[in-house]
Amino acid sequence: MGFMLDDRALLIISVLLGIAGFIGMIVSSASLTPPVVRVSDLDRAMMDREITVEGTVMAVHELESGTLLLKINDGTGTVTAVAFKSVSKDMELSPEILSGMRIQVTGRVKEYHGSLEIVVEKPSAIMPKSLGS
Repeated sequence: MGFMLDDRALLIISVLLGIAGFIGMIVSSASLTPPVVRVSDLDRAMMDREITVEGTVMAVHELESGTLLLKINDGTGTVTAVAFKSVSKDMELSPEILSGMRIQVTGRVKEYHGSLEIVVEKPSAIMPKSLGS
């Protein structure tokens, strides 16, 4: 004599497990958010890690290739954020308005000609920050 579940009971169990899994994904996604790092704390041990920096755009350079270079100062130092054309072409913020703006940028730490920089991997990774935050 085995224990048998009808279709309705199986459906209810499946829905409850699906909801529990969805809630688990939402809760765990918060732990996947890249850490906010001060520029002065950037070092080669962070190579290829995804991080976030918040600061003011001190200079904007758009290369002929379409690559966008942003010099960002967070009060502890300055770092260059690089958005290659594949990313910069889809950005909502135009390069002309970025200069002087306080932003949050997320990307991977890379080294270029001996200097660390942040390579932006998606257009939504450059976000304006309000003055109060």
